[in-house]
Amino acid sequence: MRDLIELANLLNKTKLKSSGILDIILEPDSKMQQLYDALVSQRVRSDDEALSWLLDGGDDASKLPNLKNKLKDRMLDSVFLLDFKEPSFSDRQKAYFECYKKWAAAMILVMRNAKVSGIDLLEKLLRHTVRFEFTELTCDILRVLRIHYSTTGGDLKKYEGIREQLHHYQGIWHMENQVEDFYAELISRYVNSKATKMEVSEQAKLYYSIVKPDLEKCDSFKLQLFGRLIQVFGYSSVNDYVTTARLCEEAVLFFDRKEYDSGFPLQIFYYNLITCYLQLREFEKGRQIIERCQNLVEPGSFNWFKLQELFFLLAMHTAHYEAAAQVMKKVMDDSRFDNQSFQITEIWKIYQAYIYFLIKVGKLSTDSFGSQRNSKFKISKFLNETPVFSKDKRGMNIPILVIQILYALADRDYEQCLDRMEGIEKYCSRYLKQNDTFRSNCFIKMLLQIPAYAFHRERVTRQTQKLYEMLCSVPMEVANQTYEIEIIPYEALWQITVSALDKEPSKQELTRLRVS
Repeated sequence: MRDLIELANLLNKTKLKSSGILDIILEPDSKMQQLYDALVSQRVRSDDEALSWLLDGGDDASKLPNLKNKLKDRMLDSVFLLDFKEPSFSDRQKAYFECYKKWAAAMILVMRNAKVSGIDLLEKLLRHTVRFEFTELTCDILRVLRIHYSTTGGDLKKYEGIREQLHHYQGIWHMENQVEDFYAELISRYVNSKATKMEVSEQAKLYYSIVKPDLEKCDSFKLQLFGRLIQVFGYSSVNDYVTTARLCEEAVLFFDRKEYDSGFPLQIFYYNLITCYLQLREFEKGRQIIERCQNLVEPGSFNWFKLQELFFLLAMHTAHYEAAAQVMKKVMDDSRFDNQSFQITEIWKIYQAYIYFLIKVGKLSTDSFGSQRNSKFKISKFLNETPVFSKDKRGMNIPILVIQILYALADRDYEQCLDRMEGIEKYCSRYLKQNDTFRSNCFIKMLLQIPAYAFHRERVTRQTQKLYEMLCSVPMEVANQTYEIEIIPYEALWQITVSALDKEPSKQELTRLRVS
């Protein structure tokens, strides 16, 4: 059902309906048109809901698979009718859609023996693909033209020129293909874990040393994009934010100098630049770039959600909790949230848990997060909603573990705190022994001292002073850990936690200590 929802939302965003074309594609009041409307209005969001919708209309359930297939085929056939000249698209994005539409039209003309029109269209199209650096499509066009001019005869000079051009762009394509392959290999090792990977950094630097000569002699869009991303990855993966920021600034300058609006690369390098400013405490710079980037990303897209993550963390790290809650509300209320990948949905479930914690301890008002999804937070439900990151033991499982402890403390559920201590200690000894988890190890050890000193604010503060100093000795910006792990910087989170403790020792805990 996700494919149908995606296609229906795509068609709904265009001008097909207002132009009357949609009524030609989907006959008014037909079952296909009714299912389309149900998908767009979100009355149908799953196969089960589609089945209920069909049965409520008095139809046979066995008709659903055929209806879905017909609607999908009809919507796919409509893709070439879409208007891809939206104001939010960059020059290169608009050119990309237009060039591939004309490429398809030209090949149909050539294959249907309308070669005069087809070849003329290809030659005009070639000028655009060269200008916007669509290397692969340029090669495809030149291959067709090479065959055409080699067989028609009479214009040997034209044939030789086409052949020479093709060899030139094939060389560029091979460089682009190699660097794209290197980049994909790096991403495949990193995407499902937030843990720092020294081996990935070393591999990135090796790959960059291989492609660096190509980057120095060729300014191709794709070659420079993936080559610079690999270079950045070599430092960002080990949290060298100073170097990463410099490389991102250089990349932004490079793509800003292109004769067309690059769009996508600027989004990527701005995103990485914001993460650097976040860690380097350049918060005003980060906020300004985020505001600038809001106009570069399509609302509801993957990149839009990632940008909101950075805005949320920037607000949390600067103690602008109200602003963070508003960012969360915007994200959680977006109709496209549920259709995102787990990397998006799970991270926001974790963020949501921290917003609820701030409300619980009085750092946020109860109406700060007035989302449509607002409901009482339950640890068991939260754990069920974060199955992938819960397995990332040295990465995003850390904030999941921390928030469980914090909730038990805030609820004064001392028995729950005690029940978890042995397991938490084993977790620390097994997973948090490396340098990249030093801060998390310090912080969790501080949390473990709370029940040991009867949940008493003054005693806990005194007995954890050494650990707190160790934590402060390795600030976030130099710690070899991924920035997402600390939803709230541990120094600030510790102060919030301590302030929520009792001023007097817990009588229940004192009794337990005397008995033991």
